[in-house]
This record gives sequence, structure tokens and C-alpha cells, in this order.
Amino acid sequence: MGPEPRKPTAFSRTHDCLYDLLRWLADARRTSTPTLAEAEAAFEAIWARRGPTEHAFAAEYRRLAGRLVEALIDAGAGRRFRAAQSLAIDFANGRVLVEPNELTEHPDGTVVVRRVRTGYKRSDEYDRLEYTLYHLAAQAQFGAGVLVQALHLTDGSAEPVTLSATKLGNRRAKSETMLAGIAAGDFPVEIDAVTCPRCPHFFICAATPGGNLDLT
Repeated sequence: MGPEPRKPTAFSRTHDCLYDLLRWLADARRTSTPTLAEAEAAFEAIWARRGPTEHAFAAEYRRLAGRLVEALIDAGAGRRFRAAQSLAIDFANGRVLVEPNELTEHPDGTVVVRRVRTGYKRSDEYDRLEYTLYHLAAQAQFGAGVLVQALHLTDGSAEPVTLSATKLGNRRAKSETMLAGIAAGDFPVEIDAVTCPRCPHFFICAATPGGNLDLT
């Protein structure tokens, strides 16, 4: 019998509450512009249901979350929000759906596809594959004039994400390779002496049979 799945931490539960609020905001912004007070009230209800209220440092986590909720509302001030929607990218080896955290529109009609992170911006942030997928999906849906923006709540930064044509091409090719591997049922084991023993699938790892993956 393998080890139990990793239990959520107070930090991860706080993080999950914030993403629940993002989903609440996306729905509320269809018909209105929620105020900070309304967002805080919605978050309090989420926190009571899912937050680490029993943790010894619950008050500190709640104060941190409150600052991030305020940063999120401030970052949306004066923006016109569009209804949330999934954006599709059709590759040769399959379709990928990207679900942006926010969709906004400038007064001139320019669409902004925004990815929201609760933490700080990492030094290699825009080298991550998801930003390439954001770009490809946004351009496929809205055309070349669309903007991709990253919002990092902890450091309060909101900036456009620009990627060179070379990087976009290389990462598109990487995505094609990954999709081909998934379709072929190719899931090579990546052994790590530290993380593997704590994985809930430790004793059945590499048990997936060979052959193509068929979802039909």
C-alpha cells in the first residue's frame, strides 16, 4: 500500500480560496463591477468554507489573503471585463484548451488575456510553457492584436508578456512533441530519490500499459 496523498497546507488552502474568488469575480463581472467591500464579503464566505481557519496562524494567512484581494480589485479598476471563456489551440497532434483567469477589453477594443498569480514574479517566469500557450490561444481566438498580460498579486505587478517569434516557434514544436507522446501513451518515468517515495502512486508507477491512448 502506497503512502497517503499529500495533505493540503495552510498556504495551499489560502491559495485555493483566492482562486475561488477569481472565479466568483469572473461571474460577478458579467453584470456589474464588484466593489472591494463586496469582494471582501465574498472572500470571507469562501474563507469560512475552505480556509485554514483552525491553523495556529490563521489570522496571519487571512491578513495576507486580504492584501491580495485588495491588489486584485485594484488591478481591475477602470477595466471593462468580458465573459470568461476557454480558448482553443489546434495542434497537429491534438487540441489544447487554455482557461485565462481574466479577459478584459481596452476602450479601443483591444482584448487583454490575463493570467493571475498569487505570488511573486519569478526570474524565469515567461520561459514557462503556459505563457506560450496563452499567446497561441489568444492569437487564434482574437487575432494578432491581442495582448497577454501577467498579474502577480504579491508584488503588485501587471505587465504585458512579450515572446519572440523564435521562442513561440520552439515552444509550439515542444507542445507538438508532448501531445504526440500523450497520444502514443508514452509516459516515461522520471525517477527522483526525494519526491518519488512520497508519491501516492509510488508502488504502481510505470504500470500503464503500452499502446496509443484512446479516449473514445
